[in-house]
Amino acid sequence: MKSILYATDFSMASASALRYANSLSVMLGMRLVITHVYDLPTILGTQLEAPFPDLRKDTGGHERKRLIEFYERIIGEAESRPEDLVFEAVENMSVLSGIISKATDWHVRMIIVGMKGESVLKDLVMGSTAKKLIDKAPCPVLTVPSDHQFEKLTDLVYATDFEVEDIKALEKVVELAKVWNADIRVVHVTADKSYAGNPQMEWFREMVLNKIDYDRIHFEVLESNNIVASLEKYTENRHAGMIAMLERIHRGAAKKLFHRGRVKQMASRNQLPLLSFNERNLQALFF
Repeated sequence: MKSILYATDFSMASASALRYANSLSVMLGMRLVITHVYDLPTILGTQLEAPFPDLRKDTGGHERKRLIEFYERIIGEAESRPEDLVFEAVENMSVLSGIISKATDWHVRMIIVGMKGESVLKDLVMGSTAKKLIDKAPCPVLTVPSDHQFEKLTDLVYATDFEVEDIKALEKVVELAKVWNADIRVVHVTADKSYAGNPQMEWFREMVLNKIDYDRIHFEVLESNNIVASLEKYTENRHAGMIAMLERIHRGAAKKLFHRGRVKQMASRNQLPLLSFNERNLQALFF
């Protein structure tokens, strides 16, 4: 059975992400693996000078119990549950490494984490772990804002920079859109009015439609001096339920529209779930 991994720090800011992970797992018929990364010396408030197998076992059991209690508190009896539900706490000094190790163990198709906001008057600030996952995860990462409510997707926006890797990412996005029979809005934003965005979009459109068999993909070029704000406004006007982007890491990406870090900038400001890909995980199986 294919799996989705949800990672939590037990904060209420991550509750929306848990509800999203639970509902998505049910809809896709996938296993939901729920994890929390803990560091034993941190829990004890001291440094361990020697191994304590019983203590480690007891602590692992305690952290797993916390996961179960957190799930029951957030999901309760009102919502459907995945057929296969797994609770696994993992001991690791690095939260990032712990999440990736669990994602690797279960060969997960997606990692879902929450995004934290300090104030409605400020931009959403994603945790450093979520930002690192965007770069390092072996599969796509879905970041869910703390106040988001899961609902059926009717429109899903994909921000493109006309690269071959975008087509690989779109192939994966289509598999998700098919679950809801949702429209995919492929959008390119340019600040240069003399830039040949529309001809390039036509070229890109031909490539996409030659490789992907889905008749609900639409293409549009937007002119704006503020890429992130333009995408925010576009998704809001479209009442989009999700935005997807590819984080570029190859040489020369700094010259591209969505250069390294643009995805994290969008994720930290966005009011919608953001599905992010990196060029390392595009070869991973998906759904």
